[in-house]
Order: sequence, then structure tokens, then C-alpha cells
Amino acid sequence: MTTIKANKIERLKATLKPFDFFPEISSLDLNNLTEEERFYLKNFGIYNHKLAPETFMIRVRITAGRIAISQLTQLIQLSEEYSFRMMITVRAQIELHGIDADNVLNLWKRLEEAGFTAWQTLTDNFRNIVTDPFDGEDITSQIEVYPLIKEMESLFLKNPDYVGTLPRKFNTAICGTLESSHSFFSNDLHFALAKKEDLWGFNLYLGGKNSEMAQDTDIFVIVEETVPLFEAVIKTYMNHGLRGTRSKTRLFHLLQKIGMDSFKTHLQSYYPKALQSAGTLQTEKSSTREFTSLHDDRYAFCYLSRFGEIDVGELSMLTNYASSEKLSIRLGIDQNIYLFGLKEPKIPFKNLFTPTRLSVCAGNRYCDLSLFDMKGEAKMLPLERLKTLNVSLGYSGCLKGCGKHQHVDIGLVGLRTAIFGPTQKSVRFFIGGQYTYGEAPARLILFAVPLHGLNDLIHVVLDEFAQSGYSDFECFSQEILNRFSTSFLALWFLSKLYFGETTSLKVLRSDPTSSHSTEEEKKLIRSAFPKLELTNDQDTLFHKEIRQINQMLWGENYATD
Repeated sequence: MTTIKANKIERLKATLKPFDFFPEISSLDLNNLTEEERFYLKNFGIYNHKLAPETFMIRVRITAGRIAISQLTQLIQLSEEYSFRMMITVRAQIELHGIDADNVLNLWKRLEEAGFTAWQTLTDNFRNIVTDPFDGEDITSQIEVYPLIKEMESLFLKNPDYVGTLPRKFNTAICGTLESSHSFFSNDLHFALAKKEDLWGFNLYLGGKNSEMAQDTDIFVIVEETVPLFEAVIKTYMNHGLRGTRSKTRLFHLLQKIGMDSFKTHLQSYYPKALQSAGTLQTEKSSTREFTSLHDDRYAFCYLSRFGEIDVGELSMLTNYASSEKLSIRLGIDQNIYLFGLKEPKIPFKNLFTPTRLSVCAGNRYCDLSLFDMKGEAKMLPLERLKTLNVSLGYSGCLKGCGKHQHVDIGLVGLRTAIFGPTQKSVRFFIGGQYTYGEAPARLILFAVPLHGLNDLIHVVLDEFAQSGYSDFECFSQEILNRFSTSFLALWFLSKLYFGETTSLKVLRSDPTSSHSTEEEKKLIRSAFPKLELTNDQDTLFHKEIRQINQMLWGENYATD
């Protein structure tokens, strides 16, 4: 049997466990960090990159997004003292940006004293466990999962055996709410609400990540066994996970290598009880609302951040109002802030931002891996129309996918390219995620769309959806778009944009599970766009035509003002 060489980070951990590095933090020269020291600092939620060595970020864990008003008040005071910028993440945490080397450790200690923790919020750790923001409060909430999250968290948080020792990061989700506007299948582990023989519990899904859906394990677990099963899963990953090539060490890659059956065999070494087969998944898709009715005849209000950005003035306003009205506050994985306990569905201030189903990564003002300012560019999208049609969109700054671009209806990933002329900002274009039940990630249909042409393309896609008669884009994707090849969809939408045609896309096959053949796709293209000449090259289906229309639309020789 071939022994796989451990990657550089694993060799570093073998030399000195991250937990054992903690006493050394106070003696570090933070102005001249090595890459090894940067890795160790991440295990305590402190981030610094060699491309911007003068500034630091602290990521604060907010368990299930629930945060006390007293803690928010202290955070506001610390912000005024240290002048950091705040951002809510897609895991309902808070990142503090723009901290200098002289202040970062003192601020970290002050946060711990205030009841916050930044332990294990970065690198090879169990990240913040997420759930629906309406957990235990919504009228469709069947199981309040917050107590379970606290129990799961207690297994690994500040535990020397788990601080930075996983093969790679591990994302966990659990949802006990029947109706949710969020999808959780991008997580390594997802406990999805299910029912079996009149018992409420969870079906277990494993192996999700930003580019993949978690797989059904065919395991049902009752509430009382949820935490023990979680512990068994994490021990299995800890002891059997891959530690070779760094990019191939997520739980997804282990499952890909050994298969689900073998993983379950290993799992039973840590969970000796009989595994029950899956129950019936109990998940229904709902829309994001400004006001939501709660089970106690009260209401919740969703305050919209600017794709996660929130300033001290806004946070002070919300905190003061919540305190005066005896409301509670939660952070959502949609990067928004929720106020719970309103007597009526009204509030003395308005949302200043358009409510849309958008998830946007940090962008290059906060993350050195991002190619440009995603949050700034997201404001330029057709937000009102996306809202009207209730279409979700994810915007990532790189292929790491922090904007969840493959777990939405339309996905964008930033890049810079010179294929249209001088190097310019562009995006990869994804479409058609079937995310509510974890069926399929969105597919890449165009490698590059320049930003100056992006909204035109989005409008063409939205026009197609509006003309289809479907009320839900995900259903439209499943029954129409995803029955065609990605090359066909690319050529179809580009041709509609270039020729100005309004012909609606129709399926030719009555079987709702079958895909179209190459000849059927060519027939549709020839019928809709008679001016477009198709080649007969079977090996590069539509590729020549796609390149040609790309250049005619956006190439330097065809560019318009």
C-alpha cells in the first residue's frame, strides 16, 4: 500500500500542535510574521496575509447567530475604541477588519473578557455551526436545535485534541424548522429535519462544500442521538480523513475515495448503536420577508445589511431599540440582523437596502484572495428585478466560493481576463442550482462575462424565466434549463442577447427526467436563430459559435460605449 506524504501544514502540526502554540502568541513580532506563525494564529481567529501584512482581522464565533444585547453594546464600545470595521459572515459570525499589529492581541483579549471567542474560526477547525435564524421561534419550527448546537460545540471548542488538528475545515448545519429560505447542503455535515414513523428527527447528509451538495447517508437520527452521532462523524473524519494534497482533504474527498458504505463502517466504530435508515425529509422552501410571524403571536424584523457590512451607527440604533423594547437579536446566515419579539409588524426605521436573496463574499476590501470589490459590484446588479422574481444569486471573489455561487439560482465568480481585449473585470457565470433538497449544484455555462455586459445577460436569463410560466426559478431550472447541456445554454442566452430574439426555450421531450440530444439542441438553435451558422464539429459542441458571439458582443473591436 502506497503511503501518501503529509502536506506541509500537517507536518507543521506534527512538529507543534496548534493548541500548544497558544502561549507563544504574546511574544510574536506581529510586524514580521512567518507563514508558519500566520497558520498558528488562524487557529485562534486571527488572520493576517502576506499581501497586507500591516492589518489584521479577527473572526468572532457567534453560536447559532444568537448574540446578547449586552455583548453587542460591548462590541460597539470596542469598535469606537479600536476603529475596526465589522462584517457579518455567511456563517452568522462577525469579522472585525482593519486592526493594526499593535492592537490586535489586546483586542482579542478584550473580546474574550466580554464573553466572545475567536477560537477555531479559521483554518482546519470546526467552523461556526449554522441553523435557520428562526430556530425555535417560527410557527413551523418543530425542533429547537440551539441546545444541540451548544452540546456539539462543547465537544470541540478549546479542546486541545481538536484545535487545528482536523485534515481541513469542517462546516456543520442543523435545521429543525420546516420552512426555511436557506439551503444547508453546502456543509460537510447537515442534519436535515425529517420524520420517521411519527418521530421527528434528522436525516444525515455528508460531504457538502461550496461546489458540491452533501450526500444522503440514508441515516435517520432521533433528537437524543444527534450529538453522539455528530461526535462519531467527527472522530471518523479526524482519524480517517485524507492529509495529503491540501486541496483534496475535505470530507467530500474522503467519501469520494472510500465511498459512503466504507465511511459508515468506520463510523460504527465510534457509534455502536444500530443505524436507522433515512426518514422522510421535511424541508419546504420559503421566501425572505421583512416581517415574519412567530409562534407566540409576536413578530420578527429583518434588518438588511449591505451584503454583510454594518457600521457602528446602524448597530447602535438596532441595539438601543432592541433594549428599549425588550427584543432579542440574532444574526442570519444571509448576513442580515433579526430583531425578535415585536408586538406588531412595524418598526420606527426603514430598511435602506433592497431585500434580495443575495450572498456576497468579502471582496478585496476585506480578503486578499478576492479579485475585486464584490460588495461594491453587487450593488450594480439588477437588484429590484431579482427581488421581484425572487431569484437567488451568489457572488464569489474566487473559486473558494464564499459567496455560495453554486448553491443558488444564478452564480458569479470574479476573475480578470484579457480575452475581450485589455485585461478587465469579468465573472464566470453559473446557473441552475437545485439546492432546496440538495439535488445538484449550479453549472458553469460561461467562463467569462465582462462586468459591463453582465446585467444585460442577467436580464436575458430573467426574461426567459419570466416568460416560462414558472413561479420558482429552481423549479424552472430543474424542469427546463438542466435538461440541456451547458454549451447549449451558453449559446442560447448569448444568441438571444446578440440577435434580440424573444423566443422562449421549450423542451422537446415529454419525459421530465431525460436530457436533450445534440441533434435536438441544434434543431432548437437553428429554429430560434436562423442567422446563426452552426459547425458540424461534434467534439466541440457550440464552442466555436460561443467564442464568436462572445467577441461580437464584448470583444474590443465590437465594444460600445
